[in-house]
Amino acid sequence: MFVRTLFLGSDRKANFVIGNGFGRAVAMMEGVIALLSTVLHGIYIILPAASLGAFAFRGRPWLKRTIAGAWISGSILAAAVLAAYVMAIGGSASYLQIGMAIYFGVALMLLLKLVDALFRRAIGRVFKIDRPDTKRSTLALAMVLRVVVFGAFALPWVMSAVMVYRPRVQPDETPGSILRVEYEAVTFPARDGTRIAGWYVPAKTASPVTELLCHGLGASKSGMWSILRGLHEADVNVLTIDLRAHGYSGGNLTTFGAKEPDDVLGAIDWLRLHHVEDSDRIVGVGASLGAAALIDAAARDVRIDAVVSIGTFDSFSTLASEISEQHMVPPISWLTQAMALPMASLHAGVDLSSISPGDHIADIWPRPVMIVHGANDEIIPFAHGKRLYDKAFSPRESVFTGGTHNGVLDDPAIVARIVEFVLHAQPVPVI
Repeated sequence: MFVRTLFLGSDRKANFVIGNGFGRAVAMMEGVIALLSTVLHGIYIILPAASLGAFAFRGRPWLKRTIAGAWISGSILAAAVLAAYVMAIGGSASYLQIGMAIYFGVALMLLLKLVDALFRRAIGRVFKIDRPDTKRSTLALAMVLRVVVFGAFALPWVMSAVMVYRPRVQPDETPGSILRVEYEAVTFPARDGTRIAGWYVPAKTASPVTELLCHGLGASKSGMWSILRGLHEADVNVLTIDLRAHGYSGGNLTTFGAKEPDDVLGAIDWLRLHHVEDSDRIVGVGASLGAAALIDAAARDVRIDAVVSIGTFDSFSTLASEISEQHMVPPISWLTQAMALPMASLHAGVDLSSISPGDHIADIWPRPVMIVHGANDEIIPFAHGKRLYDKAFSPRESVFTGGTHNGVLDDPAIVARIVEFVLHAQPVPVI
């Protein structure tokens, strides 16, 4: 959109050159992030295996204590993250996911201990703390500086790693067990090849309308039963999917809407290949992360005939700054705002600051859009939903209520409005 806007300026030739230069700079930056991310992932893979080898051989006791401490603390971190996801989703994790989570937690702790050792050596050289005549005040200053510098790195680094890495928790519930309806468990490739899992729930009678349901961050395809039930009762086909790094889909890294549109487009490809007559109209309904992915995908693919966005952001970088300000105190909030998002981008392999559904929602026109957002949303402030609505072109609808982030998903009045929109929303005629 930026390049197109530049090209339509008063000096088209100059603006086109500027636009191309900007595009090349963005592509170069993305390439650098992807390369550094690959190197980082390689380090994570190597460190735990190398530490076991070092532990097996005779060495210094402090080294063995360091390695043992990393394995213990990393395992505890992995267990805490897994327990939080299991309680939130209500499912279970496979032994493979448990093992991968522990391995990653250990790798993270080993990397932090390595960085701490480098900080300690650098500070030791600056303050010359290995000399016998070093004053106690100098030693104390060196220790404080080490703690402050390492803490300024370690806190946002751990936060960014936990943000991006997602051990997959698989739900035990199914449409058959909850709604007592027939369904088909399906898998298909995303546009980038990632394996995506889903449930296809056919309408009670033949219907040309299919709704694509996309969940939020940390949830799964079993997370929006009220909406699925309402659509099924209205005689609409439903395909509900696990986005990458969730449920039964592939991958363990979430990208907050950067790569997830490929999952949505893979679902559209599958519907048009396997359910042609049932998907004459496809309406996307997404919550939070799922809505961000849907908006981007719909802007790129006209086969998505309408979009319902529930409680999502208009700019991920703005949301990250707001969360830091609202839920953290200085100087932790300052560190998070300055470092967490770049570090998370390094872990994800993409520039997370570029994710902006607000920049794409106008491109859905002339297809209709519904924006749902709760005024008491405790995760994504209401202002994001308002800005998305303001940036969208008609036909557009807003459902602004006093609900919370997840509370709007089970509100009967909101579910009824969504079902009505899915059944009747039509694009404006383009002359």
